[in-house]
Amino acid sequence: MLVPDALANLCSIPDGLTDEQVLMCLGIMSTGCSGAERGGVEIDDTVAVFALGPIWLRAVAGARLKGATTIIGVDAVAERMSVAKQLGATQVVNLNRRW
Repeated sequence: MLVPDALANLCSIPDGLTDEQVLMCLGIMSTGCSGAERGGVEIDDTVAVFALGPIWLRAVAGARLKGATTIIGVDAVAERMSVAKQLGATQVVNLNRRW
């Protein structure tokens, strides 16, 4: 497997976790966090994250880590919106809500 910037994103795997349990973290966690980095998120920024699937939930967390103070999660699935709030979204918007 090719891991770009491997020296910057390696971490040890805690004992007790199987390869299957951590394999998906490689793509999901790094892709979501790199979205915040490539988006140029800075301290006090306002960020909107649309479609709160596993990768973009990590983008919510990445935006929080980069210093965004207002993070708006947009989705239609209540469970995803709830997780987004747990990961740092300051507001969530249900895209099915009629204005």
